[in-house]
Amino acid sequence: MQNFKKNDGSAKLDAALLLVLFIAAYFYAVSIEAFELLIEFMENHEHWQLDELLTSLALIGFGGFVFAWRRYLETRRELEKRKAAEADVNWLAHFDPLTELPNRRMLNEFARKFDCDNDQRRGGNCYVIYSIDLDGFKKINDLHGHAAGDHLLKIVASRLTSFFPEDLIVRLGGDEFVVIAKALAQTDVKQTGMELCKIIGAPMNLEGNNAEVGTSIGIVLLPAQTGSLEEAIQCADIAMYTAKKSTSTKVLLFKEVMREAAKKRADLECQLKEALSADAIEPYYQPLIDLSSNRIYGFEVLARWTLPDGTAIPPVEFIKVAEDAGLISDLSVKLLKKACRDAAAWPNDILLSFNLSPTQLADRLIGLRLINVLNETGFRPQRLEIEITESAMVLDADTAQYVIGQLQQLGIQIALDDFGTGYSSLSQMSRFKFSRLKIDQSFIRDFENDPKQNSIVRAIIALGNGLNVATTAEGIEQPSQLEALKKLGCNSGQGYLLGRPMTAEKAKAALAGPVLPAVRKRA
Repeated sequence: MQNFKKNDGSAKLDAALLLVLFIAAYFYAVSIEAFELLIEFMENHEHWQLDELLTSLALIGFGGFVFAWRRYLETRRELEKRKAAEADVNWLAHFDPLTELPNRRMLNEFARKFDCDNDQRRGGNCYVIYSIDLDGFKKINDLHGHAAGDHLLKIVASRLTSFFPEDLIVRLGGDEFVVIAKALAQTDVKQTGMELCKIIGAPMNLEGNNAEVGTSIGIVLLPAQTGSLEEAIQCADIAMYTAKKSTSTKVLLFKEVMREAAKKRADLECQLKEALSADAIEPYYQPLIDLSSNRIYGFEVLARWTLPDGTAIPPVEFIKVAEDAGLISDLSVKLLKKACRDAAAWPNDILLSFNLSPTQLADRLIGLRLINVLNETGFRPQRLEIEITESAMVLDADTAQYVIGQLQQLGIQIALDDFGTGYSSLSQMSRFKFSRLKIDQSFIRDFENDPKQNSIVRAIIALGNGLNVATTAEGIEQPSQLEALKKLGCNSGQGYLLGRPMTAEKAKAALAGPVLPAVRKRA
């Protein structure tokens, strides 16, 4: 492009010089009456045929002029095309072609310029940054296709533009947006966020199908809460992800405690990666008790992580981090390998129960990973029981059915964990084949004194008996609970009364006893 500009400038300079020379030559020719002298010379030398020669030269010169002019126009047109192409490339570099909103690169350039423009902040202008993420967008793509998802993003962009007609709206990528708006002193930013949720969440027509999406919004005030636009965007993003995980509200104003929690979570993720590399997460085993004989028929594998300084990280914390960071498959494979090798020292009729997270059940390759572990350790599939939750099947029922079917073909048993707390449905019981229902501890805790809870526990046990599916009660902590469950016909149980999570060595030792010690002492 620079060469074209340079050539265009040279052509203009040449034309100007030639014009000056032409004017000078013209006035000189007029002063000496050059034309009359030329005519006289040609008449005196008619035999030279100078008039025909001059006519030919004039025609050649005119033709050369026309040729040069056409080449100049072509060069101009080519230059304009290059300029247009450069403008298109520049537009594509700074705007999202789908929604025609500014993109992340434009935002970064704007933020750098904004940070240098202190006049606006000195003038007392207040800005509010909204970080917006759509909830359920993936389901729209899965149910209606990517074309419908693209149409939805265009509708959302249009609604944002209508809601913020004079403010900067940026599509960061995927289903994430950022709005940088000027705020008046009386602006209720949280109320604005709630209104925005309603507007974005209004029903949309996607190629004849009605669809809705939820919205999570994080809000930051500038300069009241942060010193720069780049920092404000980061803080708004933190608030948005906090809102996304919240069960009470989907609009949150940034608070410093959110940043501290995000930093703690990031640090925990780094520590978790190091722990996985060092193979530092160990399996513990909680006994599963046959209530008719009080004997151990299996163990549930539980992950335990202790830092080098002796600090124990609760599973409820690091399992969620592993899921969000994409580390859960690596964690599960490592943990299952250790558990299978430990269980190899147990009697052949002792079951090993292992949990899969909802994200893993959506992975069509998870069955292959489990098979590889069994092949590597030599552990029999018939001794492995995989526990899945109801919510995991709802996320992607087709994939769940494929994975469950693949595992069951190998002889692996499938248990439905935390039954009654998720999307309990008889259709799931008919669609999927389970070997065991695990009654969630929230029902067991108060079922002796709460008639409703008692009815629920009775119904689950009766359902299991009717379908010829074993039932296991979780969270048994009192002898009275144990006796009541036995009378109701519950097949098995687990809980602190029956045995706490233990190391592989203690699990092996517990198997040597005829009756579980905790039960024998309280009998």
